[in-house]
Amino acid sequence: MKAKANNYPIILVHGFLGVDPKNYFSKLYRYFGSFTKDLEKHWEKDCGADVYQPSLGPFTGMWERSCELYAYLFGGTVDYGVYHSKEHGINRFGRTYPGVLKDLGTPGDHAKINLIGHSFGGPTVTMFSWIMEAGSKEELDATPADEVSDFFKGGKGNLIHSVTTLSATNRGTSATVFAGDKLLHTISRVLMTAGSKGGDLLHNVYDLYFDPWNAMKDPTKPGAKKASVEEKQAGIKAYEAAVNGGNIWYEMLPRVSDAMLRGWKANPNTYYIARPACGTHKGKMGFQYPDKHIFPMFKVTGLIMGIYIKKSELVEKSWRPNDGIVNVPSMGAPVGVEEIQVTRDDTLKKGIWQVMPPQNWDHQGWAGMFINKAEYYGVMDDVLESVFALPD
Repeated sequence: MKAKANNYPIILVHGFLGVDPKNYFSKLYRYFGSFTKDLEKHWEKDCGADVYQPSLGPFTGMWERSCELYAYLFGGTVDYGVYHSKEHGINRFGRTYPGVLKDLGTPGDHAKINLIGHSFGGPTVTMFSWIMEAGSKEELDATPADEVSDFFKGGKGNLIHSVTTLSATNRGTSATVFAGDKLLHTISRVLMTAGSKGGDLLHNVYDLYFDPWNAMKDPTKPGAKKASVEEKQAGIKAYEAAVNGGNIWYEMLPRVSDAMLRGWKANPNTYYIARPACGTHKGKMGFQYPDKHIFPMFKVTGLIMGIYIKKSELVEKSWRPNDGIVNVPSMGAPVGVEEIQVTRDDTLKKGIWQVMPPQNWDHQGWAGMFINKAEYYGVMDDVLESVFALPD
């Protein structure tokens, strides 16, 4: 690895179906590394990086996950905000974290952090960086001054050195549009119902993180009482109804994702780098067809997405290139935000989204699934090296 221009901690943020490193399931499967690799361990042992992997809600929205990330870093109880908790139908307060970087902002290696988010981890770190800088007017207006979380006050954007996204759903995915609202609604109900019945029992195996809706109790509070049947039913209905925020399934619809991040502004002192992936190529009739080496399941979804358009849902022809889960145009800047195309050899700038050439693999390539160790670590080490090369 080349000489570092910074040595700030790396915060690896998972997307949909993220695995808590403390869960038993993570002994079999790691989100970043899959079944046979461990990216966090490799970066720390072989690359000298200080790496953290927060466990955020695997099925919750980008606002909720941003609030959880703040508590994970600084410590304390998650505050989802007076305004947003009412809008999204969840409890205002969530789990309590000890804080892994309580000294964030002090001179030295902990002066700032480098955020890296995969898939839905992309809009999570994008929104998180926005709130850190701008705060939340809705929360300031809705909350008594002495109760407002420091997170919602903003003014902390300079603590973020860089934001890197890997196949981000910053503008959603046509896969959710193709699935349709009825299927998303059904999945939401079935998943939350299952969580309400087995979430408490299985949280050490795989944490569904449904306690903000009272579908399971907060595992960080051992003495907490289980929710009543009525409270669980209300939580299930609230999750189903969260069509404009709070429910990951709906937030991956382009129109909802755009609404969530509309008005986003870059911090002039932060680097923003998007790393797309594309596992399709242009063929007959202008459709996109899956490449031969793509994982079989993604060949099916990639073909559907490579043909499908629905202009009323913002899915244009230009959205056909994809990685089997996310459309390439969604992997860059949020809606209405300027982006520029760059290469690995370009000098990167602060305050603007810079989009790298697509990596030729499917969506789970970034997670190391069915990619050999040498190739996976080679690509991911390049990501790490490019982050460490960014000067103050």
